[in-house]
Amino acid sequence: MRWTPILALTSLMLSSHVALACGGMFCDATTPVNQAAERILFAETDDGLEMHVRITYAGPPTEFGWLLPVPRDVQYELGSEALFNQLDNQYAPIFNLITEFIGDCDFPAAANDSGFAEGGAGGAGGGGGGIQVLAREPVGPYDLAVLLPSTVDDLRTWLESNEYQIPDQIDEKLTPYIEMDAAFIALKLLPSSGEGDIQPLSMRFAGDIPSIPIIPTSVAADPDMGMLVHLLGRSRAVPTNYRHVEINEAALDWFNSGSNYADVVSQAIDEAGGQAFTTDFAGQVRDRQPLFIADLNRLESIDELNFSLLSDEDYRTGLRAFVTLPENITFDEFSNCIFCYDDQINAGEIAIDLDGYRQAIRDEINPRRSAINALFARNPYLTRLYSTMSADEMTVDPAFGFNADLEDVDNLRTPTQYIRCEEGGFGDQATVIRGPSGVTFTSNQSLIRRMDGETVRGMDVPGARLIEQYRPAGQPTLLEDKREQIAEVAIPGQGTGGTGGAAGAGGAGGGAGFVGLNGNGWDGIGASSDGGNDSGGCACDVGQQQSTSGLFLVGLMMFGMLRRRRGHSKSARPEGDVTVKR
Repeated sequence: MRWTPILALTSLMLSSHVALACGGMFCDATTPVNQAAERILFAETDDGLEMHVRITYAGPPTEFGWLLPVPRDVQYELGSEALFNQLDNQYAPIFNLITEFIGDCDFPAAANDSGFAEGGAGGAGGGGGGIQVLAREPVGPYDLAVLLPSTVDDLRTWLESNEYQIPDQIDEKLTPYIEMDAAFIALKLLPSSGEGDIQPLSMRFAGDIPSIPIIPTSVAADPDMGMLVHLLGRSRAVPTNYRHVEINEAALDWFNSGSNYADVVSQAIDEAGGQAFTTDFAGQVRDRQPLFIADLNRLESIDELNFSLLSDEDYRTGLRAFVTLPENITFDEFSNCIFCYDDQINAGEIAIDLDGYRQAIRDEINPRRSAINALFARNPYLTRLYSTMSADEMTVDPAFGFNADLEDVDNLRTPTQYIRCEEGGFGDQATVIRGPSGVTFTSNQSLIRRMDGETVRGMDVPGARLIEQYRPAGQPTLLEDKREQIAEVAIPGQGTGGTGGAAGAGGAGGGAGFVGLNGNGWDGIGASSDGGNDSGGCACDVGQQQSTSGLFLVGLMMFGMLRRRRGHSKSARPEGDVTVKR
């Protein structure tokens, strides 16, 4: 019998006002599973929320599977890989160091274009006892079933009889969802599908407060697991029960396009208690139609399968099912250079069902992309939030709200490096850099580097510049201001040490996603933290929305499990004349 590891999206119906999604992974030494930062998009709709989750998996296709607790009436369909590529291309932070020369320099300013790094994006079937099978159908490359179990044991029985397996330690994380009568989507690849067929998933549901139930992911999360959350709505989105950090720009590797951005963010989040987000971008949607729609009138022959069409992941993936290749040619090789195989196509060694592909574009791919474009046309504002978390920090489920009182955040980060020249050459001084926020530091700063969830370089350098708490309205509460401490480290003698901010707002902040915004104030249920202590965790909370209807929570987790075998059992210049001797 074949056992399929489970990629579980833990979600649940609790009240009509909250919707959640999450990311994570389980793996072991014998089942190679690779997953980058989880990418999620929430978008407001006329009657609730729409959520898109990017599924990133590398491993045997027979050992892939998902488990998704969902509302019984959730609507689901395939999503778009190209959507997430566009989000990265347009809204990921860009680190662009420019250079100014001061003094007697006998070479043209155009020399700025060489020798200094500029640009670059940062980043970062069957039955079972005590269970109802509400639906089962093929959805794209997936075998999808909607299950309604009474207990975790019932769920396990069905999964095991259908060649899935989940780890024992996840039971206590799933039990609360089952007790609230959540249904589950069980998802695995169809026998005819491979790893390359995996596509994002989208869901629609009632709710108006996006949130991420991260708690189940703590069973086996990698250190500093990344989360990228995009929120389309009426205004800027903020974490409401997690803290928010602005990073120390002096700790970034500006000469290598901010290559240690994730490390600096991770350190800043640790300083905020382990539960925080930073804003990569917040502003008006730059492209209200981010996905182009293929013109079938220009796809009348195989010769018109061109690079511009197949460079898009949606159309490229869609072609896979309509191509028959010899064993010595992979689909990636073929789709990267179709005209290279004209001889094999003409000889019949490669078969392309163009009519079937055109129909799939007309009936499936184009409508899906048009629906996504409609989300961007409806919602004028996009926020991109980034966080990293380790297992021991996954004790509170983050929730998000929309705050119209806040300023935009540009994803283009452009500091200026000032090089002083003397007698036609460089002076005997370290160059000075003025960051986008105005912080001034020398070019020989100690940079933050992390490994396995710990800072291994730049341990004395603050990762955070500001630690704040946001609300769905008004300006943030300052919890800690590290600008003077950063100035002392950046240019010794310029600062007097960090200053503490206001104490964290009180209230409970824990629980398994049982959060909502109460019109009477900030309340909470579930496991709580001491509201008067802002030294760790999330001291500020989001209370429960008073409602008699159900609440939808969604999360994402990957279980990379061992396949079971018989017998055998994761630019202004600096103010003043700053002179720093080497």
